[in-house]
Amino acid sequence: MKIHSIITNNELQNIFYVIEYGDKKACVIDPCDSELTKDFLTKNKLSLEKIVVTHEHDDHYSGVIWLDCEDIFTGEKASKEIPLCFSDELQEWESIILEEYLELRVIETPGHTPGHISLEIIENEKVVGIFVGDTVFSWGVGNTYSGDTEVLHGSIQKFQSYEDDVILYSGHDYLENNFRFIEKYLPEKKPELEKILKKKGEEVYFTSLWEEKCVNPFLSADKNEFIRLRELRNTW
Repeated sequence: MKIHSIITNNELQNIFYVIEYGDKKACVIDPCDSELTKDFLTKNKLSLEKIVVTHEHDDHYSGVIWLDCEDIFTGEKASKEIPLCFSDELQEWESIILEEYLELRVIETPGHTPGHISLEIIENEKVVGIFVGDTVFSWGVGNTYSGDTEVLHGSIQKFQSYEDDVILYSGHDYLENNFRFIEKYLPEKKPELEKILKKKGEEVYFTSLWEEKCVNPFLSADKNEFIRLRELRNTW
């Protein structure tokens, strides 16, 4: 299994993912750009088998309609708001089986939107990563303009139960902007932030849950502090 991240370099710095598995098969998470998706699949001689959409915002599903794929999934709640035909509408803890040893298991993570889901990557019965969409970013969390901040706080608590080495794959590259936010409002975290930035280089850097616990103020905040920080971030 290989996870390929493709950043669009658009205004929103969208990232979508191609999971390569089996005999040159592919599952794509949140294909926002159909041409980039097609080009990558063709270049790497991959067969598109499945698509998964994490939530209701069109910058995460706008490319789906132009891709040739019969197995398209999203969460049960999100499906009511997305103008696509889905082969399955998933509930929490349901899985998409890719291989005998590999599955994607649904976690409901509302807050950014009412129907947002995240996807555990389970390889050989171990959670090795999570596609978190717009729920968590490196050093931040999603906005709640079309969701609910208190609900998002509840969703964030679910990540506390995972092993520290689990990698978080988010839907946008906001790391450097979140760095500046934390630098201003929580300057005591700057030394640890700079250590992680050195690992980034020129590529997108996907943080582990341990790194997020160390520096992401939203992960450890109680409800009132979480709401305060999210309001500050809204105007950043």
